[in-house]
Amino acid sequence: MYTKRIQIVNYGPIAELDIDFPFENETPKPLVLVGENGSGKSILLSHIVNGLITAKGVAFPETPEIEPGKVYKLRSNTYIKPGSEYYFARVDLEDSFYTSEIRMRHAKQEYPDVPAGIPESAAQAMWEKVGPKDYDHYDSNLTADPDTAKKVQEIFAKNCVLYFPFNRFEEPAWLNAENLKAQAHYMDISHFAGATTRKVIASSPLHENQNWLFDVIYDRAAFEGGWRPLSVDFSDGRGSVLITEWQGYSGQSTNNYEIALQILQRITRSNVRFGIGRRHNRVVSVISSAGSQERQLVPNIFQLSSGETSLLNLFLSVLHDFDLCGTPFTNATDIRGIVIVDEIDLHLHAIHQYEVLPDLIKMFPNVQFVVTTHSPLFALGMQRVFGEDGFALYRLPHGRQISAEEFSEFGDAYRVFTETLRFSNDMRAAIERAQKPIVFVEGTTDQRYIERASTLLAREALFSRFELRDGGGKGNLAKIWKDSLLPLTELLPQQVLLLFDCDSDKPSDTKGRLVQRSIPLQDQHLIKKGIENLFSKATLEMAHRYNPAFFSTEEQHNGTDENGQPITFPEKWSINDGEKTNLCDWLCENGTLEDFQHFELIFELIQEMLDSTEA
Repeated sequence: MYTKRIQIVNYGPIAELDIDFPFENETPKPLVLVGENGSGKSILLSHIVNGLITAKGVAFPETPEIEPGKVYKLRSNTYIKPGSEYYFARVDLEDSFYTSEIRMRHAKQEYPDVPAGIPESAAQAMWEKVGPKDYDHYDSNLTADPDTAKKVQEIFAKNCVLYFPFNRFEEPAWLNAENLKAQAHYMDISHFAGATTRKVIASSPLHENQNWLFDVIYDRAAFEGGWRPLSVDFSDGRGSVLITEWQGYSGQSTNNYEIALQILQRITRSNVRFGIGRRHNRVVSVISSAGSQERQLVPNIFQLSSGETSLLNLFLSVLHDFDLCGTPFTNATDIRGIVIVDEIDLHLHAIHQYEVLPDLIKMFPNVQFVVTTHSPLFALGMQRVFGEDGFALYRLPHGRQISAEEFSEFGDAYRVFTETLRFSNDMRAAIERAQKPIVFVEGTTDQRYIERASTLLAREALFSRFELRDGGGKGNLAKIWKDSLLPLTELLPQQVLLLFDCDSDKPSDTKGRLVQRSIPLQDQHLIKKGIENLFSKATLEMAHRYNPAFFSTEEQHNGTDENGQPITFPEKWSINDGEKTNLCDWLCENGTLEDFQHFELIFELIQEMLDSTEA
């Protein structure tokens, strides 16, 4: 059940906030909320959670998480921002469902005029619904009528819906010996109408996840193993014998197990599997498959580190909850829903924040992650995995969208962390070893396009005069420029060119032997981002005819702008997720001199750098 929009006015520290949740072709982008303590991050989440719990109460009235007629979040004058007479909040969910509320300091009849800010705003409709003697009003179209209930039930049947509060807690093994004795059991699942064992609020679900995992492994072993009869002929003519041949596992429990295993392996960063103890010690363990023999790595999943337990619990809960939906799925990309996590970096080591957690979120592209964090490393890890446009980062209380490097807690923490990263050492070593000037580009596809263009444009002689390297993304190039990796640019052994794509908005600049340039934007071309902007419409259409999956296209059409004025929206193309490398493969193999002609602009920039070096 995706969240589409949230509006908050005069609530606690938030004066006014209006966020449209980001999507790309109906696929949700992760939303990361940052800000100091008391800036309103948890407040924002509470409004979304309130809407989700209201929806669940409509879908499953027999097993509510709050009492009927109550709401998850209190409405009180204490939440009205000082100096204001009211607060207003509205959350819009998918399928046009919403929850909305307003609260005043005094009864409505005590106001001679409508409080400032309400007229002609979204709060006006709520104001008009408040009774004369009332202080507040709560409104929602998530009602208990049969049609609405059926529709919401259908949504819950196709979505995981989870909220992990900041006070979620799993006692470590050293604190609670009972955890080490806790055995897995068969799950008890409700099967009567209007009821569910699923819960939106996930405070401490490791025992439930252990039991679910036991069920999954049992069902996989008992029902999904495949054997087939096989007739084997004797070579000496004695006839044949019928044997059975193992075909492996196949089925829904196998799919669950494989995804859970991927989660565990990413968290531990090793080749491991789950193990189940015998009936007298039915614990879930972690078995290492490294080397020629298997060995027990962790006797009980409760003995994982706090950070590993936190990650395993969070992402197993996503898988567990979606499995309870009853909707068949094959892999993690089939899982849909919303997962809200307050302080997602809780208990996590720097490596888990920067590397592991963003990779795990990437596993579930159709799950809408809405999270808060105090960790600049997590924000930078998200940028590393998703790119600058692949997720949204908002700073509270103002609700302004920022870049990962604008995160106020970024500076010192990142500089310390980068000293431990292999990328930093590799970058320094590459520059120190270089016998020629180096050109760093944003990614491997940039590198391959330029290499191919050098041949088609007869630029081999120029290409031989420099080294072309993958800089690991726009963010890494920006870090080099900001001296986080190269503090003494004037002492560089060779000239270094940081070549950004056209959409980076990086100005031409020079620091000693460090040069920054952006590829000129070809405004007449269809793709406006990335090095693919250099390909003409004719080239892209040729690639599209070969494989329509390369692109998403939007034809030119008429509409109105934000002021209601008529406007013509131009034709728009974008490269589909997962197709950037495939498109590069095809163009590098089939592209002609005419297709790559605009890459001459890159060689002119490189020529300019080399000429300045010689001068």
